[in-house]
Amino acid sequence: MLDFVLGYSAGQRSASRAASLARSAAVGDATINTNRIEDVNERVDRLAMIVRAMWSLLEEEGYRPEDLVARLEEMDLADGELDGQVREKSVDCPACQSKVAPGLRNCQFCGAVARTDDGHPLSSI
Repeated sequence: MLDFVLGYSAGQRSASRAASLARSAAVGDATINTNRIEDVNERVDRLAMIVRAMWSLLEEEGYRPEDLVARLEEMDLADGELDGQVREKSVDCPACQSKVAPGLRNCQFCGAVARTDDGHPLSSI
């Protein structure tokens, strides 16, 4: 079960991006790119260990694999798509009604505040 969760979190896209980067690396940049890939692999390994430890604690508290899968799907659908990712959506500027790009707190056109400090749209408060 945990392998499913780890695979779900790593996703197929990450693997294909890493493979593409490795194939397209120029000879002069090969060492730098190899080091980056190794760094990412080490980080993924550490995250996998953390996830395993967290899951073992949850199992001790009585959580079942079905509970985890249900929560994963719930979190995945938070952005409206079941695609293994949660992406922040653009919001409407309260002043000029333009779309404010994900990650921005203020409207890129008029400068009005469109999101709270914690990233929530002002309209959802």
